[in-house]
Amino acid sequence: MAKKLNTFKMVIKNIRLASKYISDPKVPILKKALLLFPLIYIISPLDLVPEILLPFLGWLDDTAIALTIWNYMFNLINKYEQNNDNEYTLDDDEYKVE
Repeated sequence: MAKKLNTFKMVIKNIRLASKYISDPKVPILKKALLLFPLIYIISPLDLVPEILLPFLGWLDDTAIALTIWNYMFNLINKYEQNNDNEYTLDDDEYKVE
């Protein structure tokens, strides 16, 4: 029960952070749109792999794209929160894959 409560608190915290991130005028509009892209992609009838042709793979590509982008965005938002007390620059939030 405590684990479910902690998960719920984390979800609420992330929603608040995303709201703060979206309302910040320093954040570029493209990064704000990227936060909403997974939801739009899942609802959209356009897909990389259509569910009609390959049902399982169609759902799998939707899930993979959504999780990848949301993971990137929430890492970015958490970094934004850490830098929020300091002078925030847009160059600080670049995600590097090594």
